[in-house]
Amino acid sequence: MIIDAHAHCYPPEVAVDPVAWGSARGERHWVDLVTCGPQGWATREAMLAEMDEHGVDCAVLAGWYWEHQATAEEQAAWHLEWAEAAPGRFLPFIPVQPRAGQAALRGVERALATGRFFGIGELMPTAQGFSMEDPAFASLCALAVEAGVPVLMHVTEPVGHEYPGRLETPLDGYVHLAERFPELRLILAHWGGGLPFYMLNRRVRKALRNAWVDTAAGPLLYAPDVWTAGTNLMGADRVLFGTDFALRLYPRRRDGPGYAGILAEARAALPDETVRAAVLGENARRLFGLADPAKPTGA
Repeated sequence: MIIDAHAHCYPPEVAVDPVAWGSARGERHWVDLVTCGPQGWATREAMLAEMDEHGVDCAVLAGWYWEHQATAEEQAAWHLEWAEAAPGRFLPFIPVQPRAGQAALRGVERALATGRFFGIGELMPTAQGFSMEDPAFASLCALAVEAGVPVLMHVTEPVGHEYPGRLETPLDGYVHLAERFPELRLILAHWGGGLPFYMLNRRVRKALRNAWVDTAAGPLLYAPDVWTAGTNLMGADRVLFGTDFALRLYPRRRDGPGYAGILAEARAALPDETVRAAVLGENARRLFGLADPAKPTGA
């Protein structure tokens, strides 16, 4: 089973003119990122065709870290539309702007009440203008713990290449967050910004015992050795295969988004069949409470 634990979706009207769409909603940071660099676009049909070609069973639809709650709720509606159009293929997460306070909490509560969302996020404090110490964000984390759903956080590597729209996300903030909410199922995107390499530190290892990292955008950020090093340090049961689809992960080799390159990279770097199966899908299947395809219904 292969599960893409980190993908994004946008309707055609967004892809046609992302600058106009984002500007009309005051989403300046999103405009900076999607109009420069390797951003790609794909319709629902194109994404499903790509998933089918490469054996990807389902994909998480991660929210963007919007500056406005209205935009977050607009994207939540897209997520439900995609999930309804292709049952079982998309696992929608709830986009949210924690700075919206009670309006944000109510939006998340409404979404969770539908029983059709699998997590919350992606969130990025520095882009959305909130602190991990903010009471509204703490209430959101408490709600996630109560509902038993994970929270997906964007993490920028502290040392890396520069690009328009790059914002730092201090790694110690995520360690403090995990310590404050030890029962929170925390997903740290983009190889956790390198946090697996700090798992040799006893405090970090203890704090992140209920955290996972995903591999989204990895080929743009790290050498292929990250699969071995990151998995060994984080633990093979705490790494989730993610792509950041429809990001173009190999812009020099391929014009559009796709799964072939990153799947080939993962398989080459993870020769152990058990570890490879865990990273590519089994870890996500358990985290999101999906049925085991190897077991008959009712087993």
